[in-house]
Amino acid sequence: MTIGSISSSADSLVTVSMASDGVRVITFNRPAKRNAFSQELINTFLEALSSASADKSVRVIVVTGSGGVFSAGADIREISVLDGEDARRCLYLEDLCVGIRNVRKPLIAAVEGMALGGGFEVALMCDLIFASETSRFGLPEVTIGLIPGAGGTQRLTNAVGKYKAMEMILLGTPISAADARAAGLVAQIYEPGTVLENAVRTAANMAALSPTALSLAKEAVCRSDDLGRDDDFERSLYYFAFGTRDKKEGVEAFLQKRAPRWAFKGVQN
Repeated sequence: MTIGSISSSADSLVTVSMASDGVRVITFNRPAKRNAFSQELINTFLEALSSASADKSVRVIVVTGSGGVFSAGADIREISVLDGEDARRCLYLEDLCVGIRNVRKPLIAAVEGMALGGGFEVALMCDLIFASETSRFGLPEVTIGLIPGAGGTQRLTNAVGKYKAMEMILLGTPISAADARAAGLVAQIYEPGTVLENAVRTAANMAALSPTALSLAKEAVCRSDDLGRDDDFERSLYYFAFGTRDKKEGVEAFLQKRAPRWAFKGVQN
């Protein structure tokens, strides 16, 4: 498979390439940080996504990560300094959700390695998830005193049901690609190193179909998925969590590589 670069430099946080006729690949490119989401990376990703969405020659978009990792989620060091009000003023969660939701073309997540936290939430916003045999999926936010904030509680529950979602969210423990497929999250599993190739092959098959039909079919399915979901309520709780003692302790413990010392006094501001 030959993928030709469009305009991105190798040191860009997000690279953009054409894989075949009608298929654009957008790659998170921060491998030294396991493609952790900084504000700058998210902004660059949304620009690339908007450009692909507006380009009539692009009919299917594949999202992936470099360095054998999809994304480890939020950059913990970057969010460690935020309190509840700071988190509300950082609009990247709303921008991310709206930016992806406004793409009417099929989106495929090609997941090598881990997709955790915000990385998993981005994969959940895509229309199909392809994974490698060694991929891991999870929402570990509770382990640092936070909760998912980009629709994870809502989309995961819609996808796998209340009880499996509760298990994953309340324990924060990642699941394997095989378990994710059994739960209905992953469409196909491939050998490590071949996920992008297979995702592009599927995308090329889609790109040969009617773009109008693809857009309408996606909109119909997403309409059904949207019913009953409340991302705004989730975000309000996410912002509240930023102002708690447990968030401060959880993030500090993560950065200091030690076990957190929770207050165990219930919800505290």
